Amino acid sequence: MKKMKKMKKMMSFETEELIPIVAELADKYTGKESTSIPYDKARQFMEAVLYCIREYEAAQEEMQMLLSPERLPDPKIVYGLGYEKVLKKVRETQILYNEIIPDFKYYGNRCYYDTFVKGIPSFFLYYDPRFQPQHHILTLDYPVLYPMNSLCGIDAVSVFVKCIRLEQVFLGKLPQEYVLHVLKAYSPDYEELIVNLTGIVLRNILGCQIAGKRITALGYTSEELERLMECVRQNTVDSLEQKLKGLVDGLMWSGYEGEEKLGNYLKSCLRDISVELKNGLENRCLDSILAI
Repeated sequence: MKKMKKMKKMMSFETEELIPIVAELADKYTGKESTSIPYDKARQFMEAVLYCIREYEAAQEEMQMLLSPERLPDPKIVYGLGYEKVLKKVRETQILYNEIIPDFKYYGNRCYYDTFVKGIPSFFLYYDPRFQPQHHILTLDYPVLYPMNSLCGIDAVSVFVKCIRLEQVFLGKLPQEYVLHVLKAYSPDYEELIVNLTGIVLRNILGCQIAGKRITALGYTSEELERLMECVRQNTVDSLEQKLKGLVDGLMWSGYEGEEKLGNYLKSCLRDISVELKNGLENRCLDSILAI
């Protein structure tokens, strides 16, 4: 069966249709003790309503349930179902976080530790799914490989926690001594930097694969380094990226039981790695990119 095309927008309610829902939120917020609220607060509540409606729409898209305009449900019902989706996503994210945290390794990086170990529990403690679901409280300083700019609220935190799970799986299968060696080669003070650890380690593994060396063997022989440089020299950024994608696929099958989600996550940074390798070769500074 062919996959149905994802609709850009499944439904559209007029602002007037949403005002009664905003009014109900205002009543709940004030305990019905006030008939008026500041404009900023009203805008916040409208954004909360729209956020929950989008959550409902996203769930419908995932299940490929398309609604015709003449059969749109009541906006209050849509908001209520979307709000339940928000609560469910919070519960699922907290469960996933609790599964990760007992064995979480941060490899000495302060930003990684502070964001995941200290920050995420604060989100669960202070997140307000009723009155401000669009606000995720945290700055999520640790930079995961997946683009996060367009996400907010529980959507942002959910994706962030899933990314961390993938990173922990990836790094956890590698010798810790190797991971630390690569990070220290990247920067002696990597512990204090706001950098993605997985991306640094991945490009070193790919460098080893291109050079035909074992990751447990520290440093490169002259033959291995020449093999690496020749590969980078002969490829364009585009063709090098395609080659790296093939290496990631092979890595997933050989060491990660063909984990597709992890492979796709790692591939999201291969363009940057390809550019870095080309620039490193042209400027004779591969040693600043790889633990050579």
